[in-house]
Amino acid sequence: KTTAVTHLVAGSAGGEPRARVLAVSTRHRGEPWIDATLLEFVASLGDDLVVAINAPLTAPACARCVVPACPGVEACVDPAVVWQRTEGRAMVEGAAVAAVVGGPQNRALPEPPRGRWRVQPYAHRATELVLCYERGLLPASQVGHAVGLVAARAAHLRRRLVRAGFALHQNLLEVSPAATIAALFDRRRARGYKRDADPWETRAGLVEALGDLEFAPASRLAREDALSNDHCFDSLIAAYTAYLWARDEWTMPEAGAPFVEDGWIWAPPSRP
Repeated sequence: KTTAVTHLVAGSAGGEPRARVLAVSTRHRGEPWIDATLLEFVASLGDDLVVAINAPLTAPACARCVVPACPGVEACVDPAVVWQRTEGRAMVEGAAVAAVVGGPQNRALPEPPRGRWRVQPYAHRATELVLCYERGLLPASQVGHAVGLVAARAAHLRRRLVRAGFALHQNLLEVSPAATIAALFDRRRARGYKRDADPWETRAGLVEALGDLEFAPASRLAREDALSNDHCFDSLIAAYTAYLWARDEWTMPEAGAPFVEDGWIWAPPSRP
């Protein structure tokens, strides 16, 4: 009931790239978007396709581990765990210092865990720490969602899509609509498009500000569905993120980082 899908195509108008929305819906031919329906719809769209999913497509390091006896976080040699206890730990602790001594300009930084080190490789992924504590695009409340029912379904869909010819980070992307909005606009609107007293007005302002986004005449009520429904709006921004990824040719972080296996949430790069 909460799954929504946006069908968006890349085109151009007057020599400028455009993102054209063909459909936004929580149902397909009157039925909910169950896994079989999703996969059938994706298969009908041809090969020149990118799928963006607003859900974890990889599991935390401990969930992927095959070592029968755990040596503990401090002794683990998995690249993602090593990154978390070194760069990740420094990143979170650095955010704490910035939030304390940086003054009002750093109030957008999420409050890091207090006391003992609470970010653990059985619950968290490196990409979440980057988006939250380094870039400030996600609140701390959205860190650690790579486990649970939604994550399990996303992992299943990833395996089914891989069988259908998709590859993670190539034409299968994990995205975060909230992170995209925070990167393109600001964190206030990233929170407000669901929480404001009139979220419809906030969403309408965001859509209007995306100058290269348009709704095809055949999309019928897609714009209204996106503005009035949380899940439809999230799917619209997820699809637009994929469009930006393809248009601007985003790349993965530097070699040697653990993100290929540990996962990467694609969001617009930092502005110069």
